[in-house]
Amino acid sequence: MRSSTLAMSVGTVLLLLGSSASYADSALQSYVESALAWLQDRDHNPAIAGLIQIDGQVAAEAAVGHRALGHPESVRVGDRWHIGSCTKAFTATLLASLADRHLLTLDDTLEASLPALAKAMNPAYRRVTIRQLLSHTAGLPQLHDTDEFPPARRAVRSVQGLSAQRMALARFYLTKPPVYAVGTDHYSNLGYIIAGAIAEARTGETWEKLMRERVFDPLGITNVGFGPPGHSGDYDQPLGHGRESGREPLDPADPENDNPAWIGPAGTINISLEDWSKFAQDQLDGALGHGKLLQQATYKALQTPVAENYALGWGTALNSDGSLKSLTHEGSNGVWFAGIVIYPEKRTIILATTNFGGAVAQKSVEDFVVGMEKHLNLAK
Repeated sequence: MRSSTLAMSVGTVLLLLGSSASYADSALQSYVESALAWLQDRDHNPAIAGLIQIDGQVAAEAAVGHRALGHPESVRVGDRWHIGSCTKAFTATLLASLADRHLLTLDDTLEASLPALAKAMNPAYRRVTIRQLLSHTAGLPQLHDTDEFPPARRAVRSVQGLSAQRMALARFYLTKPPVYAVGTDHYSNLGYIIAGAIAEARTGETWEKLMRERVFDPLGITNVGFGPPGHSGDYDQPLGHGRESGREPLDPADPENDNPAWIGPAGTINISLEDWSKFAQDQLDGALGHGKLLQQATYKALQTPVAENYALGWGTALNSDGSLKSLTHEGSNGVWFAGIVIYPEKRTIILATTNFGGAVAQKSVEDFVVGMEKHLNLAK
């Protein structure tokens, strides 16, 4: 579930579809449909979808391909997609909303945030802050692929309930020495799991419930869930496709077809593109001074890079004067892939996703994003 900011130097693979930046919505819609169809044909994705939002309105959206290879059901606009580590921006926003409500601060330390663990905590972690958890500078293990999961699974084997499991993981890892120097940039899903555990400890509610109450509901996000979307055997939503060859549709009811549920704060949201764009729009509005969820200073804290162009749940690109140019993220659980870019100054959002994993899926999503950036003259 490794994530990175979206590549900005992919070749001009979509220029054959046109490059005029002057468009009507119908022209942009046609361009998006053609681009997605071209990429699906090139990369043999089961399905791929994209959305462009400009000035707060969906300007174009399309989905092409099938919910599951070997089955006739086509993907539809409005289907849900697993967005993997793009969940991190939602979790960082949740923690920020708790800070706005004075339930915590982003600079609270781990020993203050998790007092029940403070005595046993490795001294090097006691002064680590929530901000460092959310910016991947806490010195924690990455916990980003299945090779690193066995010790974590053992730590929660006899623990019932997601909140208790996340706290057990915090206890297990925080008693050990940091694996990286605290303050240096090393991407860590574990940091977000622990941040989720802190939110749960401060409120007495699960991360999943908090996400619905504090982020989804205020933004009118309803077409959303956790883990793989859909129901076993129904083909009512896109399915992820197998880790080995990428050709096998995976049963959403099988827990082996996603990362463990306790990893939720780091990457288990599934969501429709239009509902994802509601969250993205609030982040864009926040960058311009009029977001809905958070105080203005809190948006700035979320979107200001801490180390290596990573802020809190967002990769960032800055203009030469230091102002914010874009917010980006990618996410994958190995069998899905998703990407987002927000251009606040251009008031534009690009979303792309596929029910496929690996390098091919990443290239599909990145090439769509770069093609849209060129088409709309966003990268200048």
